[in-house]
Amino acid sequence: MRKIYLLIIMILLFVNCSKPESDNEEIDNIELNFTQFDVTLLSGEKSIGVIDNDTKMISLPDVKDPLEITSVTYKYSDDVSIITPNPNTRIGQWSITEKFRLHSSEGFEDYTVEIVDYEEATYVNKATISPLEKFGRVTKHHMLDLNHNAGTLGNISNAELAFGQGEGQAKMNGLRVPLYCGDAYGGHPAEGEVVESVYTTLLTSIENAKASYYGTEPFMIFLGLKVLTSDKAEYFPDWVTTEAPTVPNPIKYAQLIVDYVEFMHEHGHEVNYVAFDKEAARMDVTDFTIAVDTLRARTARLGYVVPQIVAPEFYKPLGQAGSFDDLYNINGQDSYDVFGNHYYLNHHNTTNHPDLKYEYELAQSDKHREAWATEAHWDALRCSADHNKDREIWTSELAIGCMFDWTDLGLDLVSWWDYPLSGGNAPWNYITRAYTEALIGSQPIRMLDHDGEEVLSREKLHSRAYIRGNEVNVFFINTVSPCKTFIPPFYEEYPVGILDGFKIDGNITVTQWDDDDQPEGESFVIKPIEENQFLIDITTGSFTHVSFKITE
Repeated sequence: MRKIYLLIIMILLFVNCSKPESDNEEIDNIELNFTQFDVTLLSGEKSIGVIDNDTKMISLPDVKDPLEITSVTYKYSDDVSIITPNPNTRIGQWSITEKFRLHSSEGFEDYTVEIVDYEEATYVNKATISPLEKFGRVTKHHMLDLNHNAGTLGNISNAELAFGQGEGQAKMNGLRVPLYCGDAYGGHPAEGEVVESVYTTLLTSIENAKASYYGTEPFMIFLGLKVLTSDKAEYFPDWVTTEAPTVPNPIKYAQLIVDYVEFMHEHGHEVNYVAFDKEAARMDVTDFTIAVDTLRARTARLGYVVPQIVAPEFYKPLGQAGSFDDLYNINGQDSYDVFGNHYYLNHHNTTNHPDLKYEYELAQSDKHREAWATEAHWDALRCSADHNKDREIWTSELAIGCMFDWTDLGLDLVSWWDYPLSGGNAPWNYITRAYTEALIGSQPIRMLDHDGEEVLSREKLHSRAYIRGNEVNVFFINTVSPCKTFIPPFYEEYPVGILDGFKIDGNITVTQWDDDDQPEGESFVIKPIEENQFLIDITTGSFTHVSFKITE
């Protein structure tokens, strides 16, 4: 009986042991395989995946860039229940190798998909920047023009924006102040007499500016004649004028300025620079030298700081045809200290630029002189009957183009007419600040784009680069007047290279203006594609500011 019992136990054990082995064999036979894995490219061509189910590898040939994959076609064995991640979710971010997992109810298998013919993109530079090839000068000074509006700094918060400490300040260290001497203003009715009430607003602005000033450079006051009146006969008071009411007596005019210097000295302010003429107000060169000599002698005798003289202060450069050239012909070049001139949007062309260059080089012919853009503008263009269009993005080609002309020659100081200290409802407000804040303390460095360096021609890409320490600021102007039929191209992924062995240190910040309804522009960050190269989209009708640091 016991033998029969043992036999039954053995039979049961045999049956129970043999059943799991059959089940395991069935699991081992489950196939988690890809049977197809193909991709379609932007070109419409297909890459047929080569599948190796032994090594769990899939090779995709003839794909140069995985980002060109637009769709995926795949199949797998019947035992597969799910695939992770879904291959379609990788489109647009496909890497050289991707891993996909096939699942079943009993397990999983990992497959590696590899782009076997990948070619890393290379870009030939369309523009190059040479940090070691400096030219021009470091632009050291930024001056606020109160000739435009003496009450600009009546609010102390505006003075802080102009002269204060911290981010977003305008880095200013001087003021251009008005001389209210004509009958239209009544500030100087007689020799030795200055009407304080005429200058009350100005004095408040000067005091607020100096109270806010945190700069390391000496604070500068630059005196210029206020001529914004329709009657030129009212430029000067009667006691100063000659038989020609628009021409002052040089000795009396010099005394009027001495009176102004004394008036400001009594209020605690020194006048450091003086421009006798402004645009249409004009003495001949002989009278100019007499006025200068008189001013210098009388201020020195009275113990005041002897102001330096800024000249010629023309409405526009006149070249060899102007009286500035006459000043040298009478050996009067010692009668001025700083080359300063006005140069407006409608002068940024092949006709007027040579005159600016001539006068600039004449000013440097006998000794080194500082060069000042004493009235940079953004509202002097009259291409359209609608003057509101004078400050739209397209005019940056001329407004900032004028500044390119100045810095190409060598610029020490800039003073904008109507500088926007904050905010604004048009791109010119923000572009002016971005350009000027990048300019102060910077020097031009050689930059060549595909259109070359020349910026006077229309219908071309215009660019400039400036360096300040290890910071490089680059500006692209891709606009053209709407009065023309030409539409600027869109330069997609425009490659820019850094030469002289320098590398880009970190990311690159970009602000781009291409819509007048978005005055602040669009700001974003890009990464270099090589240690010395980046790509930038320069949109149609745009102004672009690129900023980055470099290292050796």
